[in-house]
Amino acid sequence: MSAGKFKLVICAALLLGFVEAGLCDGLRETVRRGNRFYAQGQYGEAIAEYDRALTARAGALEAKFNKADSFYRLDDFAAAIELYKEVAAASRDMALVAKSKYNLGNCYFRAGIRQKDSSLQKCMEQLESAVSSWRQVLDIEPENKKAARNIEVARIIIKDIMDQLNKQKQQQEKSDKQNDNQQQQQEESESEEPSESSPQQQKQTEEKADQTQDPNEQQQQQQEQQPRPEEQDEAAPEISAQEILDNEQRQRKERDKFEKGYYIRVEKDW
Repeated sequence: MSAGKFKLVICAALLLGFVEAGLCDGLRETVRRGNRFYAQGQYGEAIAEYDRALTARAGALEAKFNKADSFYRLDDFAAAIELYKEVAAASRDMALVAKSKYNLGNCYFRAGIRQKDSSLQKCMEQLESAVSSWRQVLDIEPENKKAARNIEVARIIIKDIMDQLNKQKQQQEKSDKQNDNQQQQQEESESEEPSESSPQQQKQTEEKADQTQDPNEQQQQQQEQQPRPEEQDEAAPEISAQEILDNEQRQRKERDKFEKGYYIRVEKDW
């Protein structure tokens, strides 16, 4: 290689180095602006700055990690989880991997706690994912007390949720059993046929029916059972009160006449 060409290569390398250094300085400055917004609680503005840094260099893991932190502060746990996973998978810096795993566990934990009132099952699943993430932190940093403490807290909550789920299951099974028994009793009651009664039971039933028969029929039966006077061949004539008196006087006169005509005197023997 000639001296002229060698100098040209050196100049190009230096120029590329200056450009790359300038880009790095610009990237760092963009990330710093994002960090300032983050510190002020302006997480939307911080995310915009981190996006600019990632546009300039897609592999800027520091910008991606800080962007995940911003989503976490905005309670957008789904977006934060995806970014933390990407950082943990791509980074060769184990300290950054441990931080990503730790924050990933925090995302799962907070998301699970928010679902406790709506779904105990989903809450428990999220907490179990949090425990798994914190255990991975301990694999990298066994002395990480925060991760160990978080695991203990999550286990206590998981135990409480499991007790509640078991209690709900038992109550549901008890309720289902009661409903089945009631349905079975109802079906048996509907399908039950009257059984044949014994002669004694039939007699009691008939007597009871006689006692509960219509009062008019009962009175009629009593009248039929009582002895009746001799019936007249023809109905008695309707007479007036005066006729009754006249008939009575006539019968009296006839009795007096009869007594006078047939009177016999008793002979005295003294």
